[in-house]
Amino acid sequence: MKINTYHCANTRNKTSSNRHHIGFSLIELLTTLAVVALSLGLGISGLSQWLQHQTEATLFRSLQQISTFARTRAIKDGQYFTVCASQNNTDCQQQWQQQIIVFNDKNTNEVVDKDEALYRVLPLPDNAPCILWKASLGRHYLQFKPSGASNGTAGHFRFCDSQSNNKLVVGLSGRTSIKSL
Repeated sequence: MKINTYHCANTRNKTSSNRHHIGFSLIELLTTLAVVALSLGLGISGLSQWLQHQTEATLFRSLQQISTFARTRAIKDGQYFTVCASQNNTDCQQQWQQQIIVFNDKNTNEVVDKDEALYRVLPLPDNAPCILWKASLGRHYLQFKPSGASNGTAGHFRFCDSQSNNKLVVGLSGRTSIKSL
């Protein structure tokens, strides 16, 4: 009786020599993370500048709209109208940080009296940039005559610490425009 033995010529363990590597090496991972971190860092600084610019542009439009509204109401109602900063919705203050109010100011005393109406309140967001109102004669308010002209308070709005060179100008005619500094 003959026993047939089959002998394979290449019976070595192939698993160790033909191993397929799945995944990334440590150097590849570190390089990828460095590129991603650099990209995010550049993107975040650009995003914050863009957000600052958009906040300022929106605030400029709001200031222009509220000034135009006050001028239009002064003409329509035939009364003096005042635009100013206020913390309590009754009297004008010098710091334009909390909110802006519009009211008919019959006696032009920059205070909302009992016989005067508060027409608009524009609350400023917490992240709003600091607003400066520079007016003739150092007045801290903007006032419109019944003709729509500014009541001796020509001036401009701008931002305190802005990189923008824009300002919102209110002329003696009462009209507004955005100009470069």
